[in-house]
Order: sequence, then structure tokens, then C-alpha cells
Amino acid sequence: MLPEIGGDELRKIDATVRAVQAAARLIVSQKPETLVIMSPHNYVFPDGATLVEAPRLYGNLDAFGYPELAMDVRTDMDLVEEIFETATPKTDVYRLDAAWSDRFGHPLYVDQGTFVPLYYLRQAGFTGQVVLMAPRFDDYDSMSLLGDLVVQAAARLGRPIIASGDLSHRLLPGSPNGYTPKGAIFDKTVMEALQKQDPAILKTMSRSLIDEAGMCGLPSVYFLFGALRHFRPVMPIYSYEGPFGVGYGVALYLPEGQEKRAEKPAVADIRVRLARESISYYLTYHAFMNVPKDLPEDLQDKAGAFVSLHKGSRLRGCIGTFLPMQMNIASEIIHNAVSAATRDPRFYPVSLDELKDIDISVDVLGQPEAVASSDDLDPKKYGVIVMSHAQTGLLLPDLEGVDTVQQQIAIAKEKAGIPPQVQPDLYRFTVTRYK
Repeated sequence: MLPEIGGDELRKIDATVRAVQAAARLIVSQKPETLVIMSPHNYVFPDGATLVEAPRLYGNLDAFGYPELAMDVRTDMDLVEEIFETATPKTDVYRLDAAWSDRFGHPLYVDQGTFVPLYYLRQAGFTGQVVLMAPRFDDYDSMSLLGDLVVQAAARLGRPIIASGDLSHRLLPGSPNGYTPKGAIFDKTVMEALQKQDPAILKTMSRSLIDEAGMCGLPSVYFLFGALRHFRPVMPIYSYEGPFGVGYGVALYLPEGQEKRAEKPAVADIRVRLARESISYYLTYHAFMNVPKDLPEDLQDKAGAFVSLHKGSRLRGCIGTFLPMQMNIASEIIHNAVSAATRDPRFYPVSLDELKDIDISVDVLGQPEAVASSDDLDPKKYGVIVMSHAQTGLLLPDLEGVDTVQQQIAIAKEKAGIPPQVQPDLYRFTVTRYK
């Protein structure tokens, strides 16, 4: 999941990376002093969770062939003590400190389940302390209890929680950990529980299904649900992908109201993700991708759609249709995204390497309606279509620098090649914009 390791392959989990980046920005916008991170990749014991007690911790990704990827973190020792005192009377928690490390010869370190979220959090500007924990796998209910207790301790000191871990490792034939169709069932069930914020859904899975799925993240999910008991959560970030045979799920929860004060989440809507995937697929295979199965109902309707590409503040391509030309909105987006990236005559085609630096928005158009005069137009609310004989021009609403109806009509006429003195027929349309 890190660009230094994943390289070009990272584009296959673009939605996951973008979701993690957006989540990191939102977390940092809350200005946390400390993060509690539950990771299944540190020291795990069969009969209790663990709590790392060391003022400073170091870790790198040498195990993956990248020793230069390293970080050190400071531990919030006050919160460690608070959690230990709050939790240990009610559930088993092992304290991993210098004495334990010396006795058993096991160094205390930043594991990869902690490293990856911290990597993106530090990119977003996080400079605070951490508390590192690892779960137990024999008793999921105890993990929910622990999540509850940790929040009780952390809330007194104002600390947010991160639950880390992978979903199934056996999603595809040829996966290093083997393949089972139950992997997809496991992932779907967990993501449904996270999306609906309903831990009871997790209880529908048998122990044999969980074991066969080959996962490491379920105890962290139970821990998360225990933490969520303490507030009314909203979920501005949600994503799931599994192109490498391992399930990557991302969900961010904030107390109701905090998401309005936070920075723009910038997580891609399904329409934007579809546009990006379409461009990536076309640039890789030189063919249009198929329309995904199990589309949401609103993508099965027909409507015109525009796809706009920006690189920084500059337009990089924009192509669309004001009336539907494909079998549904999803297909409309797929085709128009490719056109915006490769067939806009104002720009040279977008390259695959360039795609990661491009922001995409999708405008889904309402049905055009004729208007009697320009008095019925509003450049911020309505797009405009101008028609004169066979000449047609269109301009989307709410464009930077277009502040008056006269400007809007003039630009649309210029695009259509309609002379300034000609009075065209006017149509207006609404737009729903997705970013």
C-alpha cells in the first residue's frame, strides 16, 4: 500500500489509497495529540491483548526488502498507564515493557500494521504520540469490551482510535495464502457490518468460515465496534478492494457533527471511482472496461454525463453528453471518461503515469428544459444549451469565472460557432456534481 513498495501496482488499489489519504486528512484535521493503534502484526498472545510500554519505538520495512522505509514514534506513556488501569480489572491485557523485552529477547518495535496508517497520517501532518496495542484472537467479545474500555480511558485524555488489519488473504486463485470462495463471503460480511455499523452482522459468520478465510483484521474490527459504543458515529470514508487476493477495507467514523467541521473528505464517489477505473483500464488494455455488475439503482438509469479532469488548478480534459447515449449512467461515465482523457482536442492524451496526479469530477445532467428567455437562467444553478439550426453549444453550471447569464450564453455560443448577433434557442438543465 505504500508507493515506494507498490510502484505502478498501486494504481490497482487507487480507491483504497485515496480513501486512506482522505481519512488521514480528516483525522489530522481534528488535531489529535495521540493515536491509539490496534494492530494484529505485533506480538500476539492467545489469551490476552497486549499494550506496548516504551517511551520511544522504532520500525522499518526491512522484512519487505525496504529497510530505508523507517520511522520512530513517541509513546503516550500517560495514556498507556490509563488504559492499563482501566482495562486490566475487566479483561486480560499484557504489558510489554523493557523488562519483558530483556527477559524474552524480543525487541519492541513499530510493526507494519502500525507503520502503514502512520505513514499516511504523517504525510497528512500528524506529529503526535501513539499507543500501540495488539489483539487476542481466541475471544472476539473480549476485544469489543477492550475497545469500550480503551475509549473510556482515552476519552478522559481526548485520544482517537485506529483499528488496523487485513481482511481475507485468500480471495483469488494463486494467492500466496491459497484460495477459498469463503474469503469473499468473509470480506462482504465484515464490510457490510462496517457500512451498516451493526456488529451483530459479524455474529452470522461461523468459526470455520472465519478460519478458512485466512484473515488477521477481525479482532481489530470487534475492538472498533466496542469503541463506537461511546458516540453517535457518521462514516464519511468507506472503501473496499481486493485485486491482489487480500481484502483492503477502509472506514472512518467521526462523532456526529465533527465531519462538518473537518476538512473536505475528498473520498471518491462511486461515479468518480468508475471514471478513474475506466481511464486506467483503457490506458492499460486499450479497450473499454465492462460495466460492473450489481450497480446501485441510480446508476442503472439513463442520463447525460460530463467527466472533467483537472491537474492542479488547470483543466486537463472535459467531454460529455447532454442526452444519454449509452444503456445507463455507468456506461455513460465509462465512455465519457475515456474521451475526456484521450479525445479532448484541446489537450494531448493523458498518460497512465499522469493519472495519479489528476482530479476527476463527474456531472450527471438532468433533463434539459426549454426557457423563454435568459431571465430563466442562473449560471450558478443551471447549465445552458444554445441551439441554432444544426449548431449546438453547452456550458456546465457553477464554473469559475462565469458569473453572469450573458457570459454563460456567450461562451456556449462561441463553443457552438454561433455568431454573436444570432439569438439561439435556450435550454437549461440541472447538474449533480460528484468529486
